Amino acid sequence: MLKHAAAVVAGSALVCLALPIAPTAAAPVASSVPPPSRSTLAQQAGRVVAAGVPGVDIETRDERGTRSVVAGVGDLRTNEPPRPSGEFRIGSVTKSFTATLVLSLVADGRIDLDAPIDRYLPGVLPYSEPITVRQLLQHRSGLFDYGSVLWANPKLVARSRYRDYAPADLVRIATQKPLQFTPGSQFLYSNTDYVMLGMLVEKVTGDGYAHELSRRVLDPAGLRHTYLAGHDPRLRQPSARGYEAVHSPTRLTDLTTYNMSVAWASGDIVSTTHDLNLFYSALLDGRLVRPALLRQMQQSEPAFPGFEYGLGLGHTEMCGQQVWGHIGGVPGYGTYSFTSPQSARQITISVNRSLTLSPAAENEINALIADEFCGDPAQR
Repeated sequence: MLKHAAAVVAGSALVCLALPIAPTAAAPVASSVPPPSRSTLAQQAGRVVAAGVPGVDIETRDERGTRSVVAGVGDLRTNEPPRPSGEFRIGSVTKSFTATLVLSLVADGRIDLDAPIDRYLPGVLPYSEPITVRQLLQHRSGLFDYGSVLWANPKLVARSRYRDYAPADLVRIATQKPLQFTPGSQFLYSNTDYVMLGMLVEKVTGDGYAHELSRRVLDPAGLRHTYLAGHDPRLRQPSARGYEAVHSPTRLTDLTTYNMSVAWASGDIVSTTHDLNLFYSALLDGRLVRPALLRQMQQSEPAFPGFEYGLGLGHTEMCGQQVWGHIGGVPGYGTYSFTSPQSARQITISVNRSLTLSPAAENEINALIADEFCGDPAQR
């Protein structure tokens, strides 16, 4: 969530399950500049907390090894710090997982990227204009985002925390609106796209999304602490409790317990900083998707200023490096996960406040991400 798209975030945080935003561009530096040390990471994490985030959980992987850092408070009642091995809701980072799952079915010949979704889900969408699987993956379908209705403001977000949704319910809300543009002609971030993709997976496999996700993505990547929350509002082993400023800017409400069926294949996965780094490493190293299909995932088009979007993957350039990943934001949890080519440098950040995050906190998170790829600011 970075500077180039700060205005987008400020205006849209509650109408999307999370926008993927590009890290701040920085001046190119020599690749030999080492990434931040643990002490530098700890100082940066402290600045995020000082900017209004209760707690931060970070894992980096690079030439200095793997470093885990936490700062702040994971539970405002006990003042305990976040648990570095704990789980959190990853929000729209789920989209990278769903896209990977869809591409595995493309590899098996069960889905055609350029086929209209109507071929697989006839009658689900009421529009005459054909929408392809690829357009859903790229957020170029024109489908209205149901999240702008269900999460219109913080109080509504809090009130609806135990409401249960089926995927068809979410699509029904979206299709009460006309297409926002001719499919393929524009970019519009819409959670409806990825709910449709989850329905596609279930249709072509005859099995549940969660089962196929585990079989085709989570297990091959070796992710032991990643799962779909489904209709269970509880987290099994939370890294931290999640908070939002629902009633006033200074009063935080605990929204840890939340029925995330409202997000499903668009934003319902729970994971850890370690597992997310493992996932993007496996994906970008070609261990989850065939090389030719991975190249298609990485064929990105402009989405936001300084940021492009491929098939479930966000892309930007930082200090001369191509960087891939995604951001997720759901009630109480914000997730940022980015990886450079060959997984040379990786960073995953979890904060336990998201939809009501301040611009100052966003800026500090941006700095954390930028420094991982551009090198320790003290040595530049």
